[in-house]
Amino acid sequence: MTWLSYSTRALSLFAVLPLVLRKFAPGDIVLWYLFSTIISLQNLADLGFRQTFSRVISFAYGGAKDIGTFVNKKSTEILSEEPNIPLLTELVSTMQVIYTWLTILVLILGSSFGTWAMAGPIKNASSTGQSWMSWGVVLLVSCISFYGKIYLNFLEGLYKIALVRRVETITSVGSILSSLLVLIISPSLLNLVLVNQFWALLVTFRDWYLCKRVNNGFFNLVSVSRPFNRTIFNKIWPQAWRSGISNFMSVGLTNLSGLVYAQVGGASAVASYLLAIRIINQIKDISMAPFYSKLPILARLRVSNDLSTLIRTVKRGMFISHIVYVLGFIFVGVFSDFILSTIHSEVPFVSQPLWMLIGLAFFIHRYGAMHMQVYLSTNHVISHIADGVSGLLYIISALLLSKLIGVYAIPVGLLIGYLGFYSWYATIHSIKSLDVNFWDFEKRASLIPVTLMILYLVFYLKFL
Repeated sequence: MTWLSYSTRALSLFAVLPLVLRKFAPGDIVLWYLFSTIISLQNLADLGFRQTFSRVISFAYGGAKDIGTFVNKKSTEILSEEPNIPLLTELVSTMQVIYTWLTILVLILGSSFGTWAMAGPIKNASSTGQSWMSWGVVLLVSCISFYGKIYLNFLEGLYKIALVRRVETITSVGSILSSLLVLIISPSLLNLVLVNQFWALLVTFRDWYLCKRVNNGFFNLVSVSRPFNRTIFNKIWPQAWRSGISNFMSVGLTNLSGLVYAQVGGASAVASYLLAIRIINQIKDISMAPFYSKLPILARLRVSNDLSTLIRTVKRGMFISHIVYVLGFIFVGVFSDFILSTIHSEVPFVSQPLWMLIGLAFFIHRYGAMHMQVYLSTNHVISHIADGVSGLLYIISALLLSKLIGVYAIPVGLLIGYLGFYSWYATIHSIKSLDVNFWDFEKRASLIPVTLMILYLVFYLKFL
């Protein structure tokens, strides 16, 4: 179901994106991508609570007596035979209070920083009035969607990912079809935003409805209003803020780079770069499906101390994820110019060297990120260290190189950060927690995809 959901959303690359590139001016295309970037940046205000709540809810639903760190513990010490309803009740109540305050924070940051970031690019849009209206709609709906993450957190914690993805496929198809109608009948940035944000609201309603229905209304049983539980907060906050720093120093810095480039670069160059980032992110999202859909299962296997099943699940998920990413990256690298010229795009694609650097940087990050998720199944968060150090390496190197190589400094800086610390640091902890040999693990999980990536890069550098 996760495959189907992500694949359906990827149809926007082949259906919606070509029409956007053909019918919109570069200034409007930049805004279209920046709206997505701002929405992604708003997720930083989550402060790491989304992943943390999903993980600890899965622990409690699996029968954990507490939400501590599951390292070198026997299952008899930490499991009961049934879901821990009192613990789940406290978790859900605490989550609702926290997300109320975080949504207010999102609104404040979006209204101030987001509006400031939009001011420059909106001047280059075809209609400044409609562009400001579009931004207002995006800001309002994204705040509602942000609070609605509490329902998705709960569903993921109850291992209902397949159900969510099944319904998500329907909403994705609806969003794509309605976007196509708008682009054919009345193409404008405001109309496209209105249609997409309508479906974003519907997604939030979908998650709320599913929460009320699954497991005979189990959510209603545990979503009882309780006073804010400071004990629960103190237990999850150390994991949450570490995950929050990790998100900011990884995904946050990448998105901020595009936002900064949009303030100083020309409209056409910025549109080309953001197009490449949009495509590589879409490839990344599709490739994540076979691995990230298993995260609640990894948490449960870790809790039950079933390492053999955990290792098999991780190997298979990593291999499929890597191979899908590499094949998608190679396909775009080979056919991008032909496809854009065929659809008469107003925006050219980035140069092949820049695309190769972007693709390689994202691949290395995904490699380290999957190993990090394996270790995070212990509920011991170290991602803030990995992302913090690699983020600093990226910032320093990108700033030093920006005047020498321009926009190339972004992917080169990412490579320095990921290769210099993130990838190997995450892998060491992951392999150690699984108690396996590195080579025995990686020859099945990543050897073939890495070989394909290297062969493509060598072929291009030597013959093209």
